[in-house]
Amino acid sequence: MSYQVKLQISPVYDLLSSLMAYSKCSKAFDLDNQWVKKVRNELDKDFMAEMDSLSLPFPLIALLIWRCPDNSNLDAVTNWLASLTVGEVFEQVSPFLLENVPNDIGTIKNDVISVFTQWYTKYYKDQELKIQKLLSQERDRFDDCLSNLGPQKTIEMFCNGLAIEEHEELKEVVLVPVYHTKPVNVVFDDYKGFLIILYPVEAPEENDLFPPDRLMRMTRALADEKRLRILKILSSGNRSFTDLVEVMELSKSNLHYHLSLLRTAGLISIHHVPFTNQDKYGIRAGVFDDVKQMLERYVFH
Repeated sequence: MSYQVKLQISPVYDLLSSLMAYSKCSKAFDLDNQWVKKVRNELDKDFMAEMDSLSLPFPLIALLIWRCPDNSNLDAVTNWLASLTVGEVFEQVSPFLLENVPNDIGTIKNDVISVFTQWYTKYYKDQELKIQKLLSQERDRFDDCLSNLGPQKTIEMFCNGLAIEEHEELKEVVLVPVYHTKPVNVVFDDYKGFLIILYPVEAPEENDLFPPDRLMRMTRALADEKRLRILKILSSGNRSFTDLVEVMELSKSNLHYHLSLLRTAGLISIHHVPFTNQDKYGIRAGVFDDVKQMLERYVFH
């Protein structure tokens, strides 16, 4: 294997993912428009206006968190950022970015400190202990999987079917467990030689009378003719997005929607070749046995 995989656990990454869930308001996230509205009702108008006026560069912010000597808590990260001059921030990120460092990197640094500090106080602080306990449980699972399965299979298991293919320029993949952007993998591939992947961690089910979220995603994904046709096509082998557009005769946006539902349900895999546009989709091995087992476990236990 040409690359290594490492795990980083920090609530600061999840704080970042909560800002992404709030700012992007994607239908792919479990935390939907209703959650955004609820949070907005709890924020003061000045901070909402500040948030609405900014377009935060999330890949750059993830890189800054990764570069921080101590990213175990928000104070450590913001104090480190505050101590850096604009030139020092440039030196921290420029060797790692594929693109040029933004000209307004000093403004970005100040915006990150301001938004992160206020967002933590007004929203995230009340979530931190519960989420940190959830995220910290990933360490033992990661160590066990890595020793038994190796880097690529570990990534595929943790990222629900995301397979990172080898590439001569790829040296390291950093896996980061987060809660707020579940069930989506957020892949930051804006860097030289490595990737940062925010992967989703599910909270334990609180009531066994209700079906698990993963089972609901699976059954919803299967309850559509177009998505079943996609699975049928993929049963004969991996296909590129372009291949699927031609065969399915769907618009690109429509196909993206259906593939997103199949991916977050864990029914299909995506074989991602870093630094290229050569991704291919396939059916995950054994996934239909998983559907059967999860359904039987929920119904009969």
